Amino acid sequence: MGDAFPSIQSFYSRELSSNAYTERTSTHEPGDGFTSSEVEVALDPLSCSWKPSRHYETCPISLLQSGPNNYEISGRIVNFSVNFRQQDFHFIVLTDGSGVLAVKLYYLKLSDYKPFLGQRVTVWATYIADATTAGSGLIPFCSSATTIYPGRNGATHMILHDDVPGSETDRILRSPLEFNKTEYSYLPALMTLKSFLSTGYDMGEGKILVCVRSVGPCRTVQSKKRQCDLDMIDVGVFDDTATSVLKLWEDKVPSAKRWIPNQTILLISKPTCRGGSASPEIGIGYSSTIDVDPEFPDADWLRSKVKSMSKKQSVHTPFPTNTWNIEVAINGPGRTLFTIADVEDQVRHPEPIVDFTGKLNVVILEMKLVEYWRKGSICCFECCGTPVYANKPIATCKICESRRELVLNPQIIGSMIDESGMITVSKLVWCEDAWTQLFFNSTTRGTTPKDDSEVDLIEQSWEDLTALDTNTLRDIEEQLLYARLTLTFGWSSKLERLCILGVEW
Repeated sequence: MGDAFPSIQSFYSRELSSNAYTERTSTHEPGDGFTSSEVEVALDPLSCSWKPSRHYETCPISLLQSGPNNYEISGRIVNFSVNFRQQDFHFIVLTDGSGVLAVKLYYLKLSDYKPFLGQRVTVWATYIADATTAGSGLIPFCSSATTIYPGRNGATHMILHDDVPGSETDRILRSPLEFNKTEYSYLPALMTLKSFLSTGYDMGEGKILVCVRSVGPCRTVQSKKRQCDLDMIDVGVFDDTATSVLKLWEDKVPSAKRWIPNQTILLISKPTCRGGSASPEIGIGYSSTIDVDPEFPDADWLRSKVKSMSKKQSVHTPFPTNTWNIEVAINGPGRTLFTIADVEDQVRHPEPIVDFTGKLNVVILEMKLVEYWRKGSICCFECCGTPVYANKPIATCKICESRRELVLNPQIIGSMIDESGMITVSKLVWCEDAWTQLFFNSTTRGTTPKDDSEVDLIEQSWEDLTALDTNTLRDIEEQLLYARLTLTFGWSSKLERLCILGVEW
């Protein structure tokens, strides 16, 4: 009999198990057929720089035409919402001083874009929609809207710029809406903070111009309405009429951490007002806008007003360390003895004043060392826009909860006089060596060191003063009262104050 007829199984290949298939394919590396740069661009389109593929017309927001047009738009963020209503896009409100633009920014990853208030933004758009049809009609002066798909549509894109403070790009696009540079008299609906807190919030269209006083720590608050925990930060604000608290929530918290107390100016349009009449609080809503550090005459006036107010209220002014050569000022050949009247005449001269040094021979007329020790404020500092006092050189700020190094409170000395006038010591800026020479040179005057050895003052510091008891402090106070001493000073034209470089007995 011939060869047996082959079985039907021989016509089919044997099935491989799933484990075998995995072993066979596991030797192939992902991305075969593509370069590493192509794979990176496909997985993270925003990792590479964006290059426009067509011509875009640079246009101010007020001149945008509805419909399909290629526009390049620049502005600053005045309001935004991250992951707006859980719809996978950021809602950003921009202004360039001429109008307001609402932008829906669809993202691939939530962390791709981190907007903050006042940030400069550039948008490349291919279509402009009417704000009323796009659901942005409640925002004041917002007549246009657009949608951006970065990484998905190569024709639309958005860049959030991180400008260096004080640079040329940081100073542009800061004019507020309704500001006429040629014929400016006042900003419509602008009112003082006191007027807004009393009755102005009933208008619903008011504007307030305030300065940041303090930025508190980020706190977590449980929301009963949403049944979740929310981040919140309290920002103290003020003008020349009143003070209040601006509450910011969730995605606005990082913006507040960038603001500088007694320096950052905020123009808030249509703010909200909550709380009782005793301490009302302000906030921002969907239709509110915040211009950070705007440039117009009222803001310039407030800046100068805050500067003068901070000089009067500040408890600590940092010593300008790199302004003078202290050794040359104390022991150099060009030492000039001034009187208090001579210094006043020179610094009040109408011609520009340059920094200079000299010496003053004065008598201490008033001492308050023990008084401030009992108040617990022999040392002081300023953190988060609020004063910090303690009887130790290190204390914790109650707002940001950070440990800060304190300096000696200049108010422990009341005043000094010479034959021509009197000077308030609290307005002087002291270096640490001058404090040490004042207190510890005075305690060793007229004493004979034991074993004929000189007293080593280098190891001593004004911080040793905080370790003394009340009786010792009283003895030092009595020795300094009505004592005559020579001060080496330097006039700082930047601070507009006298800085004490050294003390001689």
